[in-house]
Amino acid sequence: MDVKQSIRSELEVLAEGEYGKFSKGLIPGKDNIIGIRLPILRELAKGYAKGEWESLLEDKDVYFEETMLRGMILGYAIKEPQKLVPYIEAFIPLVDNWSVCDSVFMGMSTWQKDREFTWNYIQKYLYAHKEFEVRVALIIMMQHLLKCDEKGKKIPRLRCVDMVHLTDCNEIPGLYLKRVLDSLDRTFEQGYYASMAASWLLAECFCCFPYHTLEFLKQNKMDKVTYNKGIQKIIESKIPTEEVKDYLRTLKR
Repeated sequence: MDVKQSIRSELEVLAEGEYGKFSKGLIPGKDNIIGIRLPILRELAKGYAKGEWESLLEDKDVYFEETMLRGMILGYAIKEPQKLVPYIEAFIPLVDNWSVCDSVFMGMSTWQKDREFTWNYIQKYLYAHKEFEVRVALIIMMQHLLKCDEKGKKIPRLRCVDMVHLTDCNEIPGLYLKRVLDSLDRTFEQGYYASMAASWLLAECFCCFPYHTLEFLKQNKMDKVTYNKGIQKIIESKIPTEEVKDYLRTLKR
């Protein structure tokens, strides 16, 4: 039995049928899901990343979970973003659903090792015409660039956003906030999952930097669907007060 088949057999043993059915309901069009929970896949990926992991990438995947595992292994095995590039170039064409996109790229902290390189690299995907290429770039931006100060230290979400925050012109923006907001200042017509990632990113901007994000909300070129969904995501968050949520509702188009 070759290595790839050995891994596939291990996945089949770990599969949970009922969880697989549940997952299929969340990820339209993916009928090859066998049902393995993310924490288990992450632990497997960490283990495989310590060995001869490149041989695991040679053959095509049969199961959804194999593709997820493939991406996770890259995140654990490769420690420099420059070295990630050729593998990411081969992996991105396999990303055809939100689950693989978000689970793999949100956990790929290697991108934080050289954020300026990462920013420059994702530009071609950020402005691509394919739905999930755009989503990949937006997820990397949200998870690994947005919440970063000038010294590279992580900036957490605010615990609460009240009306005072909306008038705090002395708010210190993250290192990449302006660039992130500039990249959102356009229409997102590549598809539903690109649009939803853009609205999610907008909501994250607000929960970290409400003053600067509000200025953006007041005047931008976002399409109506993405813009309104972004405001809705902010309103659904527990971070803004009810007064802030009521105000944001007045900004909907």
